[in-house]
Amino acid sequence: MSALALNIDARWHELQHQRDLDWDLHAITDRAQAIAFLRRFENRLCIYSSYVEKLYSNYSFVVPQDEQGGITILPDEMAWHDIFHDIPADAVEPTGVHVLPGEAIGCDGLYIKVPGESRLVASRELPFQEGLRLLIERYRQRGEHFLPVLVKGDLREYEARMPSLHLHRINPSKLGHCSRLSIDAIRSAIAEHLLSLFRQR
Repeated sequence: MSALALNIDARWHELQHQRDLDWDLHAITDRAQAIAFLRRFENRLCIYSSYVEKLYSNYSFVVPQDEQGGITILPDEMAWHDIFHDIPADAVEPTGVHVLPGEAIGCDGLYIKVPGESRLVASRELPFQEGLRLLIERYRQRGEHFLPVLVKGDLREYEARMPSLHLHRINPSKLGHCSRLSIDAIRSAIAEHLLSLFRQR
């Protein structure tokens, strides 16, 4: 086996044995519902691992048959071009935005709970496309890009014990060590995934 192949095998061995991409489901009341909800986002939202400081855009959810097991996110080992390296944890920020099934609020389809622009303004629960447009425009007005990603712990329960996903975001202003080409590639990957999710809903 070549040195390169050994190096790749070593990386995947490390990745498979670190716990940053294992998501615990113990806090979720309805495991099957949570898994079904999460699968709607498989390969449609990029996932960040602070352990290796990487962003994955091509991955699969591995769900053990054991009812007590959690979900493991397994990046596609053949798609190294879909992995973005050297993204520090402080460049990945919580947004306060939650994606939830409409059933949680008596509606159909996906909804986004968008926080108010200040603490004095109430949050809004909007249909997914409408909420996404609002967020994109809100960030654009600040001269920023809305680059949502998932991290461990983002799957949680909403009111009425419904699963929801809290969104983090990549803040490009904290990627000063990255080239413009690298940042554009990250923006492009996230946008492509969002479009896929947007068109599906």
